[in-house]
Amino acid sequence: MGVTHDRFGNAIDSAVGYARGTILRGTDEEVAKTLHARRLVRERIEARGGDAIYDLTGMNRGAGLSPEDAKQLTSHVAFFAGFEGETEPIAIRHMGGDPAVHDALILNRVSAANFLALTTLLERGDRVLALAPAGGVSHPSVTRPVEMAGASLEELHAIDELVKAWTSGVVPRMLVITPITASKRHLDLDAFRNALALPRRPGTLIFVDDAHLASRIGFFGDPPTFALGPIDLAVCSADKHVAGPRAGILVGRRDLVRDLRSRAFELGLEAQTSQYVGVANALRQFEPKAIARAGELATEVLRLLQARYGKERVYLGGPGVSITGEDALDIARELGGGGEASTLVPVEANTIVAMEMLRADGVLTISAVSMPGSAPVVRLMMYPDGHRLGAEAIAQSLERAFARLARARRDLDGASRMILGDTP
Repeated sequence: MGVTHDRFGNAIDSAVGYARGTILRGTDEEVAKTLHARRLVRERIEARGGDAIYDLTGMNRGAGLSPEDAKQLTSHVAFFAGFEGETEPIAIRHMGGDPAVHDALILNRVSAANFLALTTLLERGDRVLALAPAGGVSHPSVTRPVEMAGASLEELHAIDELVKAWTSGVVPRMLVITPITASKRHLDLDAFRNALALPRRPGTLIFVDDAHLASRIGFFGDPPTFALGPIDLAVCSADKHVAGPRAGILVGRRDLVRDLRSRAFELGLEAQTSQYVGVANALRQFEPKAIARAGELATEVLRLLQARYGKERVYLGGPGVSITGEDALDIARELGGGGEASTLVPVEANTIVAMEMLRADGVLTISAVSMPGSAPVVRLMMYPDGHRLGAEAIAQSLERAFARLARARRDLDGASRMILGDTP
């Protein structure tokens, strides 16, 4: 099931959905990469000040706390008195839920929410169907817990494929829908609604990994999650095109959330006091117009980059612009005069581009500081700092980074230092 090799013949690791390389061999190296990028950010700020970094990650990940909040968070006692129970109603409203039917749980990450829901609700031998837009895949924070639970997962990318799978074989225990993938592919709204309209047998659950809900609302003009149809459980992010902090917002049927809350406390996945308060602030202050404005700049950047690299290689990834790691390698090969195939794999290619944009120009993109399993795609999100740079400066930084990738194709040691720093 699914694609087993990328177009260069590299075997895809099913745990993350892309090929491992000789530099980014696994989780250890990907963590080392992220820590190296964080050091680069710190060094640049220490040398040039905070304005020397241009955040094009699409994620703020701030604390979301006001000075007044901090004064009231002197202890857990003050938290209980001033904040306990305040965030859940805001979360339900943000996702379009009904307080009479739904409850909410604030967790420390979207990945924690996915892990909690899938490992609690699935059992060994369960059948899981996953619908993701064409060109994208379910996030590893979905596929890994399904595997850990001992369930089977079938990844599908079109509604007709889903209907066929739905009506054949063992009755599915769960359908997982990913409306926007990490590679910034967007599921057609009709396909989303048609999936929710499929006749369900008792015991079949619908879980929506709506991490990018803010982009769906602010850029695509989609309705909030629970306004789309019968959904049992869904998660969104508090920091993806939202002010932060990094946290997962899990909303669903009251009976399911009750059981998940108990499990979250057992595993220590619940958001801590400052996160909990920050989430409420972020959702209260959510402004779709800022995302729409970022989308306008993304459209301008898209025109520039498609003129340079081709319409088939550069696509609009919500309020941002994306180029796959595979296409990044092809661009670098052409810039380098062609020749032999690279020893780099796509995820290493997009990471080198990200690291060079950060090192040379202070442009921080997702691939530099992403967690293991993030999509192997060059992603230039215009939120929050795209307008500080402007379209032409972004395009020029990317052009220089591609030139650096062209040289790194033939210098594996140099490529390794770019990605991992001096870590042995």
